[in-house]
Amino acid sequence: MVTNRYADPARATRRWITAGLVFGGALAGAALGIALTPLGKIVAGAPPADTANYIRNAVAFGIMGACVGPIVTWSALRNSPFWRTVVEPLVGCVVGAGVGVLLGSGALFLALIPVGGAVAAGRLALTHRERDYHLSS
Repeated sequence: MVTNRYADPARATRRWITAGLVFGGALAGAALGIALTPLGKIVAGAPPADTANYIRNAVAFGIMGACVGPIVTWSALRNSPFWRTVVEPLVGCVVGAGVGVLLGSGALFLALIPVGGAVAAGRLALTHRERDYHLSS
């Protein structure tokens, strides 16, 4: 048992993994911002997005993804493959937004984005949870 936290041999590995999660979360968040821009314009009945709208949304969602990605992954998705912790919640958010657009409701559009991501992350957590293979007598 290691009593000094600085002597932990896995500490550097966890730091690199966290840095990768920050980077992956930022990329996924930026991709989500770009994907949500035209969908939000459709649901709001606004004119088409210009380049500034795409950049602003990519930056804002990229920052949110960089902050939220490592927290969600380390707390709930530890046993999931790295690429799936980035891609599947992103796809869930886009699907939730698409359902909101199809229903034509701005409120549902905003509400179903995090619901879609949470459902995807929850499914991922369930399919990759730690299993106890010991048989009890």
